[in-house]
Amino acid sequence: MRAHDNLGTSNMQSELSVIGKSVLIELQCPSCKQYMVPPINFCLGGHNICNNCRPTASTCPTCKQWFLETRNVSLENLSLQMKFPCRYSKYGCKNTFPYNVFREHEAICGYSPQTCPVDYLRLKMICTWTGTAKDIQTHLQAAHRELCEDYNAQHLLLLPSSSAAYSYNFLFAYNEIFFYCLHISRGIMYVVLHYVGPSKNDLKYQYKVMVINNENTEGVVVTQLARRFTEIEDDGLFPKNCLKLHHDLTERFRNEKGELPILLKILRVDD
Repeated sequence: MRAHDNLGTSNMQSELSVIGKSVLIELQCPSCKQYMVPPINFCLGGHNICNNCRPTASTCPTCKQWFLETRNVSLENLSLQMKFPCRYSKYGCKNTFPYNVFREHEAICGYSPQTCPVDYLRLKMICTWTGTAKDIQTHLQAAHRELCEDYNAQHLLLLPSSSAAYSYNFLFAYNEIFFYCLHISRGIMYVVLHYVGPSKNDLKYQYKVMVINNENTEGVVVTQLARRFTEIEDDGLFPKNCLKLHHDLTERFRNEKGELPILLKILRVDD
């Protein structure tokens, strides 16, 4: 009897799995192919559409009939009982979520396809690579090694005497990726550290910039939050809230070679 019970349970689970897949197919919006969650509207022909596509659809994408100002309550109730797979399951995400949180997960899913940050940052080159977030560091070190530097507790930059010095590279710290950019223009030194990672870790890191003389008797120390690189504005790599130091504060700290030593330290906010 136990063997038969186990077989029956196995068959029932298989049937439920098939039913679940069938319901998920019914919950796919015919327009955007994403899963529909309340509110769900339908047309005169009985076809459904998601709440995101409804405002821009003049007629039903399936049968071209008009939409009703009526919600499909039965399908909405089914969606409330379902666990939805992540839209990035084809890239490796195996998680499922109830209707009220799966969109939040997709916004931060580590399997969402990413473009190369070199291309996003517009670093005078084009890179067409795409992959998952966990593969970005491997790609950068393989394809853009000249833009990668090792980080060990702190990073020393030696700016030459040029009045228009420019320096940028990727740094790897705390198993995360950062991108620093430093520029001197018209007597102002601009310094910014961008965080290249998932939004869930946004605002978890700070960067400290230290400009100190050879004797360690005078200097300027400034700390600022590292923001995600996707916050870069249209006018360049430096957002309005980046760190700025005036010429009078920095030039006095140049060494005998005319170089300006700058220490960059990456800190976790909770440390």
